[in-house]
Amino acid sequence: MPVDPIPATRQRGATLAVGLILLALVTLLGIAGAHTAHVERRLAQNERFRENAASAASAGIEYAISRIVTTPAPDSVRADFAGAMPASFARYAVTTRFAGFELALPVADGARVAGAHFEILSTGSAARSVDRQRATVMLVVDSPDATPLPCDAAVSHCLAAGDLVRTSWQRVAPE
Repeated sequence: MPVDPIPATRQRGATLAVGLILLALVTLLGIAGAHTAHVERRLAQNERFRENAASAASAGIEYAISRIVTTPAPDSVRADFAGAMPASFARYAVTTRFAGFELALPVADGARVAGAHFEILSTGSAARSVDRQRATVMLVVDSPDATPLPCDAAVSHCLAAGDLVRTSWQRVAPE
């Protein structure tokens, strides 16, 4: 007995159903890929904002150090200032605190110098990101009140007037 072939209308219905299922799967994969690309773009953008804020905070510290070095009297350094990064929307705000003098420093030639200590707190900001950095520096200045310490160049660094010693740097949690 011959078998009747499947009617053509039933074959077309199955092909249509399989085609629609495959189209739905491809559409879902496309939507998932587009969402992943969007998330990765936002992550990269946020990382760029973090880098800009960190660069602004570092620039604020470097600018404060340049002010410390060029100011004639260490205890007259202007404490608070703000600025912007060139060609950027990133900004920094800096607070510089004079912490006092260290009167006994190792010097090679018996010069009378003291270390003027400063604490610098710089906050860099860019869109959706803030970075805070703290640095401490010591500027070696002439001082008649200083007590020179003998310096063995093999053991320690001999200091001279005008030297800048970066004593610490750290990233600080934003307030």
